[in-house]
Amino acid sequence: MKDDGTPLRRDTFKWLHWRHNLWRWMFSTFLAALFMCFVCFVWFGWVKMGNDSMAPTLREGNLVLVDRLYKYCREIERTDMVAYYRPGTEELLIKRVVATGGETVSGKNGAVWIDEKYRLNEEYGAYNTGDFDTVEVPEGHVFVLSDDRQYLEDSREAGIGCIPLDDIVGVLYIRLLPSLRFYQ
Repeated sequence: MKDDGTPLRRDTFKWLHWRHNLWRWMFSTFLAALFMCFVCFVWFGWVKMGNDSMAPTLREGNLVLVDRLYKYCREIERTDMVAYYRPGTEELLIKRVVATGGETVSGKNGAVWIDEKYRLNEEYGAYNTGDFDTVEVPEGHVFVLSDDRQYLEDSREAGIGCIPLDDIVGVLYIRLLPSLRFYQ
């Protein structure tokens, strides 16, 4: 302070510098919180598996992370695991895509055949598929199956059929519990 009681110029700048840093810190914290809310509530969603239909890949009680924006950034491909609501209910199902729009799919002699020429190479431990009639997948739709083919809560069921791409909630990205595992 000067003799007349006025603060020194550097004391004034020190006070302004401290206030400026406080505002910068608060603004950065706000932006980080806003980004985390976007990631947690818009981009990704947490889903708990309700049954063993995706065994051995996923088990009942597994907590998985679903990427809701995936379908807007990239095309959904064969072997992607997708989440969708069972038609007419609020039950969220997770199944594996085996055929996309414009393809035909059939089950013969315990195997899945695409376009009657290509046998689907299933490395994820799927059980015997059984036989099912040839289905032509319309454009803008996907044909999904459970990894454990004993469960018929998939496109083989008449009430579900081929899933429109608009009805897909997201693509499975990470299994969080019981142990962390990435799928993309």
